[in-house]
Amino acid sequence: MPPLHRLYLLTFILLAAPAVLNAESSKPNILFFLADDLGWRDLGCYDTTFYESPTLDQLARDGMRFTHAYTAGTVCSPTRASIITGQTPARHGCTNWGGNINPADHIGLARALHDGGYETFFTGKWHIGTMTPAMAGFNTSHEIATRGGSNDDPKSTRKITSNTIAFLKQQAANKPFFAYVNYHAVHLPLREAPHAVDKYRRKLITNPPPSVGPTGLEKERERTNKQLQDNPQYAAMVEAVDHSVAQILMTLKMQDLEKNTLVIFTSDNGGLSTKPCTSNLPLRAGKGWVYEGGIRVPMIVRWTGHVAANTSTDIPVTSMDFYPTLLTIAGLPLKPKQHLDGVSIAKLLITGEPLIRDTLYWHYPHYHGAGCIPVGALREGNLKLVHWFAENRYELYDLDDDPSELNDQAQSLASVIPQNQVRFGQSGQIVPQSADP
Repeated sequence: MPPLHRLYLLTFILLAAPAVLNAESSKPNILFFLADDLGWRDLGCYDTTFYESPTLDQLARDGMRFTHAYTAGTVCSPTRASIITGQTPARHGCTNWGGNINPADHIGLARALHDGGYETFFTGKWHIGTMTPAMAGFNTSHEIATRGGSNDDPKSTRKITSNTIAFLKQQAANKPFFAYVNYHAVHLPLREAPHAVDKYRRKLITNPPPSVGPTGLEKERERTNKQLQDNPQYAAMVEAVDHSVAQILMTLKMQDLEKNTLVIFTSDNGGLSTKPCTSNLPLRAGKGWVYEGGIRVPMIVRWTGHVAANTSTDIPVTSMDFYPTLLTIAGLPLKPKQHLDGVSIAKLLITGEPLIRDTLYWHYPHYHGAGCIPVGALREGNLKLVHWFAENRYELYDLDDDPSELNDQAQSLASVIPQNQVRFGQSGQIVPQSADP
């Protein structure tokens, strides 16, 4: 090769090398926090006055807050499986807590990101049957049992924090990562450090939450529905999660990874309100139920320079949307045969563009310890239809006018829409009452 040609080739290689590195490093890191049983109104940025969450409140100011974010399930495992698969529980088959999906049937979110060049990391509560984080495509995983000593010990939150910090300290700027951080808190049992609980016991005396008076939501079937956010143990667990997020975000900043990291925070189902945990008012009921208190959750997304700060949206989104959204943001090809029930919300995040989707569905053919019986639901626009399977009974609510779901319009429309024309397809077996709270 003539010397001049060799010079041209060397110059091209030197100029091209940074472009290749930039193409790889331009893929954003993804830091995904998933709380357990955290209710829609359990953070300061969602109007709690008793619990304290300064870090997550700041995260909301720095990004986008969703007021109509939904989970795929009324309990943990179906939602967790939906995040990984991008599918509804009725499709992926894990319809109840502790349920299972077949890893051979799914190229899940973590596997897709791993195949696209991401370092993938998991720590905390997994709870998707016999499928393990490694089977799902996580390079590194530190699963912590959801029952027994780890869950009963508030140190599990600290361990999840330290695992994540250790992972972040090992990351290089030119290798994108997906870190999936799953807390046990604020799931029962309610336990936290005594000094943290004492803080809220004192607060309950000096600054008690105001009485809400009659709401019409005092009972759900035979269960009492909690009216106040006034549990010191629960409050201390909310603060512990917030403090954990603070430590992890600080590490992200110290490692100079903050600017190119998309941060997501959400919960796996609504707050448990028919046991003495939290109140979701004005939303109806809580964990285990398809009413809004059981399926609507806090969701915050921060991506500096891409998602506008201090914004909010009331466009409904769901946990199945994470899979296609994160592939889109990572610049990776979608897998429409996998994430069949999710849609990408990337344009909503970046430009505010509305979603093209008509209906959201929920399917829970089980009895649950929170008091719910087998049920399904769908939301189309502002209308929400609830079908109680065993009773073959319907309820219909207009969420714009009636977010508390107190004004059932089904009877008034019965002559217009005969029940045999709106019957839910009931798949799955109705099983005895679950012992899981």
